[in-house]
Amino acid sequence: MEIKITKRGSSDYYNEVLAVMSDYKKLVENPRKKIRKINTQAIILTVISLVFLVIFSILYLQNQSNIMYLVVVVIFAIALVLGIVYNILINRRVSKFKDDDSEKTLIIENDHVELIAGSNKSRLEMSEIQYVLINNYSICFIPKNVGSTLIAVEKSYKDSVIIAIGNKEIIVDNSSLYQ
Repeated sequence: MEIKITKRGSSDYYNEVLAVMSDYKKLVENPRKKIRKINTQAIILTVISLVFLVIFSILYLQNQSNIMYLVVVVIFAIALVLGIVYNILINRRVSKFKDDDSEKTLIIENDHVELIAGSNKSRLEMSEIQYVLINNYSICFIPKNVGSTLIAVEKSYKDSVIIAIGNKEIIVDNSSLYQ
């Protein structure tokens, strides 16, 4: 079955796909997991770094003779800067994906799944697919092997994908986790 991807993905969709890629190993072990958007994860870690930076800065200012407080302040300052840079990089990557207006086609056959985006092709053999995860914004074909390509499409194509997948046992619908 050939599915023309006519809709450009939203920021939420791309954030969710990046989070799926980030949590790949956890998802292979437990596919029934709610996916938190990757920029939300990064913001939480950045805020935690900021809170600890403020706490240890106050402790250092109260007791400047203890050099360990200064070391911890420097560590959390570095973590805060890295968190901010990570957020910027995530937002740039999402913008890059959103700006890609190449024609996309998802092909689902009995033996493989292939996503064609312009001149780029991503292909997964059905025997390589661990799960087909249906999340809040995306449908992700999760490969068994870490090095394989992850294929994802918008959730709006859910009905077509479910019809085209022969082995319904690999479909994990996590839609109810987001209600």
